[in-house]
Amino acid sequence: MADRAEVVVVGGGVMGCAMALHLLKAGVRDVRLIERDEVGQGTTAAGGGFLADWAPQEPEIQASRYGREFYSALHDNGHDISYRANSTLYIAAGEAAWRALSDGGNAADESVLSPAEVEARTGGAVPASGVHAGLLDEDGAQVHAPKVVSVLADRVRAAGGVIDSRRPVTGITVQGGRVREVQTVRGSVGCEAVVLAAGAWNNTMANWLGFLLPQVPQVTSRVHTGPLGIPDTMPALFLTGLAPEEPAGGTMLWVRGQDGGLLWGGTYEVWPRDVLVGEPVPDRLDQLPIDGVLEILRIAERGRATLPALASREHLRISHGAPCYTPDMRALVGAVPGVTGAYILAGDNESGITYGPGYARALTRQITEGTGGSAGPDEWRPDRFADRFTDPQQIREALREHSWT
Repeated sequence: MADRAEVVVVGGGVMGCAMALHLLKAGVRDVRLIERDEVGQGTTAAGGGFLADWAPQEPEIQASRYGREFYSALHDNGHDISYRANSTLYIAAGEAAWRALSDGGNAADESVLSPAEVEARTGGAVPASGVHAGLLDEDGAQVHAPKVVSVLADRVRAAGGVIDSRRPVTGITVQGGRVREVQTVRGSVGCEAVVLAAGAWNNTMANWLGFLLPQVPQVTSRVHTGPLGIPDTMPALFLTGLAPEEPAGGTMLWVRGQDGGLLWGGTYEVWPRDVLVGEPVPDRLDQLPIDGVLEILRIAERGRATLPALASREHLRISHGAPCYTPDMRALVGAVPGVTGAYILAGDNESGITYGPGYARALTRQITEGTGGSAGPDEWRPDRFADRFTDPQQIREALREHSWT
């Protein structure tokens, strides 16, 4: 007999697990999450874990606040997700970088930190001599993404959900314009609805349904160090102006403490940033080239005056991810056009940890309450670009106006 579920969620990262949990909490009794590997071994494994308001739009602000409340509640209930409400500190190494950081009047007087205040706030990890000024966001927080997804998976099981690991999806059966079953290497799962929450792998599955998903995966990498004496109280850091050849900002590094060491990464435009655009995504990301890692290590070496621990080259571990960007830097949350019972939870724009719970809540409401066919604002609809794009390269070109992609 074939497996059955009321709703199948495909993808076992933070967004997929959050989706399954929200469905169960909303009263959907039969939820099955299907993951090609083990939970949390895709892009979530390289998640930075930063929590902040990354976008000025009100729906995203509400999703961000809900996400922080969601993680704070997990922490308060005794779940180890390394949740710390340590704030977020944006640091400019030089005057030109500070002008770029504070441009537009965003630096309220009470948020600006002097070099001495930056040193004190970071417990000495960032010496005053390597800083021009800092901008503090007191509302920032952080979690450890692998721990989050492990806790969410446990909660899904405890709520009665089923998690099928190492069960790659091979197809989706549509009959009479609606989803009937999800095909896997271990047989089919009949269902009334399917939620595609598999990050970069969503593109292929959306193609099975005749829909060009308007997102492109961008390779990113995280560097994990061994213990370096980093205090647990250190805020999450965003460092600009580290390279002399990029005095106005250039390559940004984002850094936070983890187990006494650093977890950090940065933007880069070198190969293999775009290697997955329009190409099949491999089953695992750990075999991706490390050219981008070498680039951010180069920037880190130049940033040793600002954060000396960045120069550490001992006991380094690397994790790769493929966060997915959309042309307007907003999520893809809602129904797949033309296919009843098919839904998308995608377009993380490298902020899936922050927004994932909020997106999952919105899509759960659509599925369980039938909220007018929309999971949130029209700006999140997966079909909002209509026929503007016909191939992934066009989507990538639309992103180039955003310097961080």
